[in-house]
Amino acid sequence: MNTDVVPSANDALHNLVSQLSSFSTDFFSFIVITAAVLLFALYFGRDRTAPLIAALYASLVLYEAFPFPAMIPGPYLQIGLYLLFTAILFIAFSGLSYFMAARSGGFVVEVIMAALVAGFVLAISIHVLPVQQIYLFTDATKSLFASNQAFFWWLVAPLAGLFFLGR
Repeated sequence: MNTDVVPSANDALHNLVSQLSSFSTDFFSFIVITAAVLLFALYFGRDRTAPLIAALYASLVLYEAFPFPAMIPGPYLQIGLYLLFTAILFIAFSGLSYFMAARSGGFVVEVIMAALVAGFVLAISIHVLPVQQIYLFTDATKSLFASNQAFFWWLVAPLAGLFFLGR
């Protein structure tokens, strides 16, 4: 039997690992943010995802309307301002979470919502925040988030997820 023609299981496993590692390096930021949002939802409770999404939207508006951008030098402080707005608004919206619809769903729903929120955060990071001065996104990540059409759809995605999966 000619062993040069028959692919071995070791070669197939090596190809699979190579493809998975390539995928994970291309979408490393997306995977990390998805995991962070999922851990947040599992630790604080699934009913805190809706206030988090509301805080992210509202802080985007506040960040864009901030009247003193020259007072915030450097990308770290600018990102910190956005995170400060998000934290304050999350606390405010958490108080209102009693009036928001309670979400019930399984782990798969939480993973989907975490992925939608991660895409939303990456779209904001690429289009609004100066994150690219700190972290260089791969071309694969930019292709999913950098266009204006992609920005619009990632802005809509968490709302659509809450609407369809939050019932």
